[in-house]
Amino acid sequence: MNKPAHPLYEQWQLALPLTPAPSVLYALVPVGVGTPLVECMTSYITRLAGAHCVFPGVLMRKVIAPFAENSLGDGRGAAAMHIRDGKSTGAFNSTQQTASNAVRVLESLTRRGGLRLLTMLTWAKVFPLFGLIRPMRAWCPCCLEEWRLADHMLYEPLLWAIQAVKVCPQHDRLLETHCPMCSKTAPWLAWQSRSGYCPHCQGWLGSSETKQKEHEREGAWLHWCADQVGSLLALAPTTTNAPSRSRIEEGLPAILEQMSQGRKMTFARLVGLSPKMVGDWFYHQQLPSVENLLRVCFAVNLSLQDLLLEKQFVCSLRSKETLPPYHPGPSQAISDRYAAYMSAKKLATEQQLCAEVQEAVRQLIEQDIPPTGRNVALVLSKPGILRSSVMREARRVAIREREGQILENR
Repeated sequence: MNKPAHPLYEQWQLALPLTPAPSVLYALVPVGVGTPLVECMTSYITRLAGAHCVFPGVLMRKVIAPFAENSLGDGRGAAAMHIRDGKSTGAFNSTQQTASNAVRVLESLTRRGGLRLLTMLTWAKVFPLFGLIRPMRAWCPCCLEEWRLADHMLYEPLLWAIQAVKVCPQHDRLLETHCPMCSKTAPWLAWQSRSGYCPHCQGWLGSSETKQKEHEREGAWLHWCADQVGSLLALAPTTTNAPSRSRIEEGLPAILEQMSQGRKMTFARLVGLSPKMVGDWFYHQQLPSVENLLRVCFAVNLSLQDLLLEKQFVCSLRSKETLPPYHPGPSQAISDRYAAYMSAKKLATEQQLCAEVQEAVRQLIEQDIPPTGRNVALVLSKPGILRSSVMREARRVAIREREGQILENR
């Protein structure tokens, strides 16, 4: 048998394989992504700290905050990465810039993508910040106890952080907010946070004890809310185009037309909300809180998912016997508090912008540059603010004050 003149030999690839750069922190896998019980960002940070055998406070101060300061180039954004007293740490789970910054920083440190799913950032354009996230930690003792007995990972679902969610959909019991040992509330992220334990006394928060269910009418409404929000959280990974504000601005008028032929007073009565609150949605383009949006959807037999993600939907009025009770006193108080919050926020923004205009005038005069509107606009971070009569008056006042100081010095 003739052998081939040029036999083929196995070839060896001698080049070193490409290996990804190591991450600074463990690429911890989030719990429950794509389910109603997806983990929240503060829970992820707590578990990440535990994986490195340090307290969350140490991880935030020594690693995350310094990295944020270097990568974000924003001192204020980096400062928000500190825990401090923990009272504002609910922002890590919300739609605020703090949540966005946390996602960017932690994805860089762990080299794991998709961490925005642990926050409400997907729904930032349709849910207002006010009344979105609970200010303090909440939990279901039954869930914690079941997870511990089953040797399941202890964590805190994002669902528990949503203020409109009052019950656990798995056990139909109200979420707890006070430690059974020391009776204290806790922030979402404390210096010594551990999932399932009180950061004050380190007592176990789980329990197999079941409490008496709420009144059937109220209980059905609360369970429906938890199911609706949970379904929405489960959809986040497959939602390619996050819903915009126009979904609410177009959806509410469509419901109004179907239910009351455009009559707002009638609509408010049908859904069990105050006419003033409903009027603010249509006349002042205010976004309804998550809870009030759920009240509307419940009253007209519409899922929250259809309202936010479907272009067309059909409504039908639910019977009055099944509607949740409406308490006009507390609801009006909430509406008034929100209006006061928006007014205070507007005033604070105006004061900040006036200070910027005055500083721009001062800089131009010191450089012997005429502080005309055009020249001042070139110095401002947002030149368009000079269209406001308040900002134009601030420029004139600053010029008069500066001229007065020059005359006094002479």
